[in-house]
Amino acid sequence: MHAKPRVPSPASRCSSCTAWTILALVICSALAGAETRVDGTGRLERLQLGKGWLPLQTDVRVPLKGWDKILSLADAKAAGVSNAGGKTWSAVLTDGAKMAAQVEQTFHEDAGKAVFDIKATGKGDVETEGVFFWVEVPTDHFAGGTYKTAALSGPDAQPAQSGDLPRQLPEQFRLCNTTTSQIVLADPARKSELIMSFEPAAHLLLQDGRKWTQHFAVLVDVCTGDLPKDQTAKLRITLSMAGESEATPATLVLDAATARYRLAGIGGNYCFNIESPVTRYTLDNLKVAFARTEMTLSQWEPVNDNEDPAKTDWRSLVANDLPDSRLRREFQLMAELSRKKIPFVASIWQLPAWLYTKPPTAENMNNRIVPEKWPELLECIASYLLYAKEKYAAEPDYFSFNEPNIGCRVAFNAQEHCAAVKRIGAHLAKSGLKTKMLLGDVAGPRDTIAYIGPVSLDQEALQYAGAVSFHSWGGATPAQYAAWPEAAAKLRLPLIVAEAGPDPSAWQGGRYQTFEYGMREVAHYQELFLHARPQAILLWEFTGDYSLLAGSKFDKERLRLTERFCFQKHWCDLTPAGSEALATKSDNDAVLFTAFRFKGAEPGCTLHLANTKWARPAKVEGLPPDVKTLNVVRTSKGELFKRLDPAAVVNGSLTLELPAQSLTTLTTLPVPQLAEPGAAPRP
Repeated sequence: MHAKPRVPSPASRCSSCTAWTILALVICSALAGAETRVDGTGRLERLQLGKGWLPLQTDVRVPLKGWDKILSLADAKAAGVSNAGGKTWSAVLTDGAKMAAQVEQTFHEDAGKAVFDIKATGKGDVETEGVFFWVEVPTDHFAGGTYKTAALSGPDAQPAQSGDLPRQLPEQFRLCNTTTSQIVLADPARKSELIMSFEPAAHLLLQDGRKWTQHFAVLVDVCTGDLPKDQTAKLRITLSMAGESEATPATLVLDAATARYRLAGIGGNYCFNIESPVTRYTLDNLKVAFARTEMTLSQWEPVNDNEDPAKTDWRSLVANDLPDSRLRREFQLMAELSRKKIPFVASIWQLPAWLYTKPPTAENMNNRIVPEKWPELLECIASYLLYAKEKYAAEPDYFSFNEPNIGCRVAFNAQEHCAAVKRIGAHLAKSGLKTKMLLGDVAGPRDTIAYIGPVSLDQEALQYAGAVSFHSWGGATPAQYAAWPEAAAKLRLPLIVAEAGPDPSAWQGGRYQTFEYGMREVAHYQELFLHARPQAILLWEFTGDYSLLAGSKFDKERLRLTERFCFQKHWCDLTPAGSEALATKSDNDAVLFTAFRFKGAEPGCTLHLANTKWARPAKVEGLPPDVKTLNVVRTSKGELFKRLDPAAVVNGSLTLELPAQSLTTLTTLPVPQLAEPGAAPRP
């Protein structure tokens, strides 16, 4: 979390204390929507805490033997059916070929408590590690607090266990392993407690999930080990919160004299489902300042053009650029980005089958390039880019293989990545292309910085490097984020978050379509701005994949605006390319505050205030003396990019109301109009 800001002296607060107090009372009296919520897949989203809530995520998960794959109720697209006992979700969990278990979950509320009844029946086709009720608890609320389990008596006697919830990820991340009827997690200030009870008593594992995500995780056994065919296991889990939530005001301090880094631009990925009208809408209705496209070499050269990589058979390759083909749309998209002078990355997911060491499968993970085919691969990449340059006047700024550290879809270890940078970079330069290599492009930000270690020490490789990249899935700690800009700065290269998003599995069950997911994206962006200091952030995606619009992603007449699209409009339209990120501080963990200054034809500033929890007043201090008024636009649940009355700045400060789960932007820029899908594009 960012440091506590300077607290104004009592004298400086007196002149505004009456208005501040009245506004605080108004906010507190207006607290609403604090109810417990589950999403459409049956996962708990938040649990009521007094007049507010605590964000939580639950699921029923079945790891296959060896933990190499985890099946879940949410990912199974189980349909919920309402009944007298609440709502029930049911699905057969399968790995695509074999069935593991039939899982049924019923949810209801009882006196402010969330009650889950789990029933799992073995199918016997594939071995499992067990059936778990999985609870992910936010570390930002509980880190520094404590846990305590209830003692068990009788033949299965277990003593009570207690301990600390660490502030930082410890080496021993498994914190508690016991059988109990209850576990209680308390925050550091002991103002709130999460109580989880089990009927009957169950074995649980409490672990620090910051090794993978940003949560403490409680894994509760519905069944331990393999569940035999037709055998059934049942468990009731009750979750509740004790204590009160506080709508504490936020004081936000801007240090306009301290510039932290410069933005090259904010934009998105245009990789999958580019034929969707969502693609056209985002290009026309967002100020896209950076982008990423897919290179489908499997369509450019589906079969080897010849056996001589020094003699390209252009006729056979160009014949694949057919009207209305994926390849044609891809080239046209690259041409539009180049015409608009939008810098972009071109990335490879799939290669032609003839370049792989093994035949590609549906998942096609961790495949490798046939060593003796490398000259042919270089020809394939360069010919694609040369054709795009000469035929479509399109030339990407950067090139990468997507997430090579995990083999999605082509795998390189760190040394192989370095070798690839040298071989491909040299060939692109020899071919007369400006395209530079993107270092890393790894699948996540957590402890992956070592992947670019070999290339960072190789001067030959570095001459072909254009930027450093990571994907932000799952988020990271401030220290893990900070490792990336520090490494990029040492190499004197820009840092690009080539895929931004909190959950790479949110496409399953359409979870990315919810307002709650949109708010997770808002907090995610603010954390990137604050800790990762990137020159570019690219959302996954600005197309029909992870669509920012509701309705049918292939029917523009049915598309509808969403809060998620409006959040992106805050970032893209009101944070111009070339902006300098300024130093900011917030005294409230629930309010994330970032600010940007820009020069040129419209010099000024933009401030983004993200309130991730319940409603509260906020005071902004430290505004430059020449800023007298700021335009205001806000997005919250059901409120889409709403333009508010301009805010007056008095003695460098202003006070305003932040609704629950909202993004408020203050800017010297004019606030653009919000166009409905299907309307004519803006000029």
